[in-house]
Amino acid sequence: MLETDGFTGTSVEPLLGELNRIYAEIASAQSDWIAANPFGCPDGCGQCCVAFEPDVLESEALYLAAWLVYHRPSVADSILDGSFTPPRVGSALPESGCLFFDPASAYHCTVYDGRALICRLFGYAGDRGKDGAPRWKPCKFLPFGERFSEVASVDRQYDEEELRAIFGVMPPVMSDFAARVLALTPDGAEDRASLRDALPSAIAKIRMLQRFSRLPPEPDSPEPNPNAPLPRAS
Repeated sequence: MLETDGFTGTSVEPLLGELNRIYAEIASAQSDWIAANPFGCPDGCGQCCVAFEPDVLESEALYLAAWLVYHRPSVADSILDGSFTPPRVGSALPESGCLFFDPASAYHCTVYDGRALICRLFGYAGDRGKDGAPRWKPCKFLPFGERFSEVASVDRQYDEEELRAIFGVMPPVMSDFAARVLALTPDGAEDRASLRDALPSAIAKIRMLQRFSRLPPEPDSPEPNPNAPLPRAS
């Protein structure tokens, strides 16, 4: 969960708090779904991150920006000043794939607790068909255990009836959670940007708001510099 005390009274406090709740609900729903199934991401996989970089809403970018400022301040600083080097081989920013993917780590994601919505849902969430009914198609890298080897396959999609019959529980539905996140910023519901393009301005905004929250300006004092160093969260 993201710490939001540093943003009390700012414009992003309710947004970050609601994202905390939505992300917690996703984790709870996925826990029930995963517990009923003998599959999971193979150790050290990370295939979904290798060539994929999410397009994010402003709310998602602000959430990750706040997480970085609190937990990876040097990374936040380097993204702001343009010196950030992704944890991949070489120093150039990869043209595709997530810039926070670390191939040398067994867990790969270096911003896991601040990651975007799609990163939380992919593989462990279904969607809805044209009829509105939930359905689910496994990631091709998710291995099935022996328990379902004769009745399930990664090569097809499962409807609601099949899901209940085979697994006895339904996965969370991706579009249901996405609609709730969209509703947080209805004026910018269609405004998306790649993670690398959205983060610099989001980090600058988080830093500025945090300074306003912690260091109220004196009368006639100049506007705070969004890029000025901030104290670490306690």
